[in-house]
Amino acid sequence: MSGMDAPRRGDARARAVKTGRAVAAQLTEGVAAHRAGRLDAAAAHYRAILKAQPDHPNALHLLGLVFHQRGKQDEALRLVERALRLAPANAAFANSLGLVLMAQDRLGDAEAAFARAISCDAGLAEAHNNLGNVRARLGDAAGAAPAYRRAIAARPQYAEAHANLAAALRRLGDLAGAESAVLRALDLRADYAGALCTLGLIRHEQGTFDAALAAYDRALALEPELAAARANRSTLLLLLGRMDEGWREYEWRWRTEGFTTPRRDFAAPAWDGEPLAGRTILIHAEQGLGSAIQFVRYAPLVAARGGRVVLECQPPLVRLFASLANAEANAGLGGTQPVAIVAKGDPLPECDVHAPLMSLPRLFATTLESIPNAVPYLATEAALRRVWRDRLAAVARPRVGVVWAGNPQHHNDRNRSAPVAALAPLLTMPGVAFVDLQVGAGALQRADLDERSAAALTAPGGDIADFADTAAIIAELDLVISVDTAVAHLAGALAHPVWLLLPFVPEWRWLRQRSDTPWYPTMRLFRQPRPGDWDGVVAAVAEALRETVR
Repeated sequence: MSGMDAPRRGDARARAVKTGRAVAAQLTEGVAAHRAGRLDAAAAHYRAILKAQPDHPNALHLLGLVFHQRGKQDEALRLVERALRLAPANAAFANSLGLVLMAQDRLGDAEAAFARAISCDAGLAEAHNNLGNVRARLGDAAGAAPAYRRAIAARPQYAEAHANLAAALRRLGDLAGAESAVLRALDLRADYAGALCTLGLIRHEQGTFDAALAAYDRALALEPELAAARANRSTLLLLLGRMDEGWREYEWRWRTEGFTTPRRDFAAPAWDGEPLAGRTILIHAEQGLGSAIQFVRYAPLVAARGGRVVLECQPPLVRLFASLANAEANAGLGGTQPVAIVAKGDPLPECDVHAPLMSLPRLFATTLESIPNAVPYLATEAALRRVWRDRLAAVARPRVGVVWAGNPQHHNDRNRSAPVAALAPLLTMPGVAFVDLQVGAGALQRADLDERSAAALTAPGGDIADFADTAAIIAELDLVISVDTAVAHLAGALAHPVWLLLPFVPEWRWLRQRSDTPWYPTMRLFRQPRPGDWDGVVAAVAEALRETVR
């Protein structure tokens, strides 16, 4: 009996060796096809392995990566999690799990997966880099930067980690560090289009605009479809006043990762700017409240093309935008038909065509000379204005409304918002009553004012429910002084005197080196003479205010 068993055991071993060799060959060929981008061939090899060995961890993991690359994240997750259960200490598997979870937008789980990969292998540079990426997606640039630095320490020639570090440092305001990191990335890989795009952003924020354009152009020569480079280039062109090209390129905003407003899908086609001939058009606001106020001026122009306009906007703007139907408010813009207002989130009526609000300048071929700047194009409610007139009756004139901070979630808030303490030399000016228009998170900064400055800042005397309330308050003031926020746009849209405090490199809409703006005839611009110099801006504003009061 024992003599018969020995050959059988030998046959089994031989078959196992043969199978092992076949699996190894399949794995080698699969990996080669995978690296060459031939995903179908790679998947076929991995499936052949799994047919022979259903619990082969590497084949499960690699087939999961194929599904991940094809955008089939649920199947990818199932395979990678199964591989990780079979090999729980495998850092590469945990790293891939994090990539799949990121693709599913499960950022907290992805962060934990990358941390697990690092705990399995602290030298895995990709896991550190990916941990930085997920933290950057979460808005934690301060946490992302150290992760990128650890990736670089593990692999000093890691060009992607250098470029990612540059992006994080730029978001933190460290332009010198960002410049050094991105130039190192380009030393390692001269044809790195993504790094050139980041270099363009850095040069833009440094105020070296020709160099920024050159960086974007180099990036697009390498990757013509690089959406981030095209979208960033568009805002630079608009800043430079090159509006014809700028508006066209601005359409790339919808293809950039993390754009503030998700792209909308409608059954109705996009409007091409042609006469509407009685059709209904849905105009949908995008981005921030200030942008909606600035570009809603186009809604009456659309109505003048012979159609019915339905405007969807953010709820705080609904009552304010109802004044677009006021003939006096929009007569200068050619509007003859009422504009129906719908709050974002409410059911939409059927429409024939649609247009994003900030695509309208392109559709109207807007240039510097043709900006529709007849004001006011918004109006205040008479009854609401009487309410705020009574509340402000005890406040002496001249009355000056002030705003020092915008939405902290804005991508450039660290530059555009001023510390409230910087306004102290203004607030203590005699002979002027300052009215507090600040709302939101910036209102908490009032505690940073010294006692004298705080006492000089008068509350308007009631709760500000929405922008219709703010408009009614502004109507009872003599001047608004504001950083780049929605309140400044509102004052300009109401044809009210407004002084705008701008950072050294402002948003594209404010152009360069001018103290006026073609968007708002009643607005005056005060620009930082140097990056971060709010004291210089406030000093110039204080001197101008003294002259005005005199």
